[in-house]
Amino acid sequence: MDHAVGLIGLGAIGTPIAHKLYKWNANRFALVADPKRKKKLQLQEIKINGEIFSPQIISQKDELSLPLDLLIVCVKNFDLNSAIKDIKNVITPQTVILPLENGISAYYTLREAFPNNVTLEGYAQGPNTERTENGFLYTNSGNIHMGSSKTELCDKAIESYLLLKQADVQVVYEAEIRRMVWKKWMLNTAGNSVTAILGANYADFKHSVALQDVCRDLMREFVTIANAKHIYLGEEDIESVIQYYVNYKGEKRTSMLEDVMNKRMTENEYIAGEAIRIAKSFDIFVPAIETMYKLIKAKESLYLGNC
Repeated sequence: MDHAVGLIGLGAIGTPIAHKLYKWNANRFALVADPKRKKKLQLQEIKINGEIFSPQIISQKDELSLPLDLLIVCVKNFDLNSAIKDIKNVITPQTVILPLENGISAYYTLREAFPNNVTLEGYAQGPNTERTENGFLYTNSGNIHMGSSKTELCDKAIESYLLLKQADVQVVYEAEIRRMVWKKWMLNTAGNSVTAILGANYADFKHSVALQDVCRDLMREFVTIANAKHIYLGEEDIESVIQYYVNYKGEKRTSMLEDVMNKRMTENEYIAGEAIRIAKSFDIFVPAIETMYKLIKAKESLYLGNC
């Protein structure tokens, strides 16, 4: 039986995945969008890496000849509640949902919104997508990391992993997915806010020990939070994050720096903000994370005009 894959959220994370799925089999891939956005997308000539990208775009499940086996959710955290309304119109009870948002809140929100569906855990790491006048460019598609911390859902997770692998998507199956999601969240809590404030890209980590040290300070606070939640991260995880930044091939900015440069709302509340809320529930003092959170909030308020 043929399997169909859907994706909602054509941005920095979603674009390389959508491009690979479209090239794999255009008849078995669909973008999900509400009717207004669907019409807008259909009127555009979108190019990804110079190639025309004209996938099926659906707002209702009957617009696709095959039911969706897997739906990949790549919208920003603050757009998730709106996206849930669109997701309800295209999935069946058999659709597996894979969120790739930063942090952990999207997984719990989707699990609560769709209790009869399998919701996996995952994140994306490494895409260097850039917007152009009529589309997107990327040289590094990054990797999807996925799995399930629920033993009874591991078979479903492996099925979805194999489906994506068959479609030539760069995907890693994580046996310890909960720990790895938290590790990625730690990377975002440190790297996103620091680079957004300093205007630094990944390449700057190679040349600035001070930049590395600031991130280490933030991550050490995050490790304390994670350990309180029985997520066991340590100094070796901190150093592997630093090495990831230092050894990244090519130019790349964090998503938060891109948002700040383009004067957009950031995911500060869902990254540092959520870490702070958990820390407070355990009476854990996280002054470095709180400072960066407040700086991003202040920067955002200045250009958004909601001081």
